Amino acid sequence: MNDPIFKNKTIVIGVTGGIACYKVLDLIKELRKLGSKVHVIMTEASTHLVDGKDFKKASGNEVQISLFHPKINYIAYIKKNKPIKHISLADIADLFLICPATANVIGKIANGIADDLLTTSITATIAPVVICPAMNVKMWKNPIVQDNVKKLKKLNYHFVEPEYGELACGYKGIGRLANFRKILERIKLLLKQRNDLKGKKIVVTAGATIEAIDPVRIMTNRSSGKTGTKIAEQAFLRGADVILLIGYNSVEPSYNLKKERFTTVDDLFNKIKKNIKNIDILIHSAAVSDFTANNKHSTKIRSGKELHLELTPTTKIFEKLKNINQKIFLVGFKAEHNVSKNFLVQSAYDILKKADADLVVANDVGKDGRGFDVDTNEVFIVSKENDIKHIRLVDKRVVADKILDTIIKKL
Repeated sequence: MNDPIFKNKTIVIGVTGGIACYKVLDLIKELRKLGSKVHVIMTEASTHLVDGKDFKKASGNEVQISLFHPKINYIAYIKKNKPIKHISLADIADLFLICPATANVIGKIANGIADDLLTTSITATIAPVVICPAMNVKMWKNPIVQDNVKKLKKLNYHFVEPEYGELACGYKGIGRLANFRKILERIKLLLKQRNDLKGKKIVVTAGATIEAIDPVRIMTNRSSGKTGTKIAEQAFLRGADVILLIGYNSVEPSYNLKKERFTTVDDLFNKIKKNIKNIDILIHSAAVSDFTANNKHSTKIRSGKELHLELTPTTKIFEKLKNINQKIFLVGFKAEHNVSKNFLVQSAYDILKKADADLVVANDVGKDGRGFDVDTNEVFIVSKENDIKHIRLVDKRVVADKILDTIIKKL
């Protein structure tokens, strides 16, 4: 009964103190039949509702409950360089499942609280996290709970929503743990997605170029490199072989990606040319300077007097990339400032045609919460067929995943 998508995947299940926790035993057995390895973390509250020995028997592994085992001398433990439990579980997971998820654990994760083994492991993992709420209908409808759910969804946590029905508390309404078929379908989709770029070689450019005026002063722009870096991270998590070309003032990637730093437009172009010949996808999100100074000074310019700079347009890198490698799937970015949606989309389509690109991602950096120096964005993805996909204001990590989803569909 093994399913190739589930086979040999490690799923860590967090069991919290909801009445539905005993139902998870059947889900664990089903996951093992499909070929997955299952590890269970129980919260202290869940131990009052179900016996950990049952989860040990169902999963075939020791059940983990506490951050600190009463029989371990942790000073000696750390000196011997033994693995720390929450980090080990976070690292081995192909997917984290919280089932059932109480209002309490949802609130803790949404607000960065890591005070037990489960929440600490969730905070440390890079695996996708699926949350399956189950609670009293009034708790589920509580605006604080709903705000926490919305917050986590924006951060790319995945939810299998509770269902309508008779609840253990005697009420009828939405709050019952979702059907296991729905949970298994969501797990399968995410496990599949985790490998959907496997074997693909991708170059991502991120951040700003700099052009010297003198040995001290430079011309640049406000790009933080956040979007490009998130795209590189998400592509890496989805199995791609990623090279990140990153500006010197850009944010650092969270994972151990291959990366090269660039400075000027020419430096960036040379690094792209070095890497472009044997890749499948190039995502050019770097904010490239439009001008360079003609009269660069070899010594620091003295202050206190007027300075006249002569500027020359730089190389339009994006327009030249398909001339070097026609086979690549080429994605570019277009930023405008306080323009109409129609102007923004048309501007993106114009540069797409000039570059013979496959997609261009457009955004308006003149609007609040979008573009530079923030963690959110709203974008329009324009294709060569002039299809337009609108991604409303969300975290840049979610934007990155949506862009990758679009690329995969076009491929």
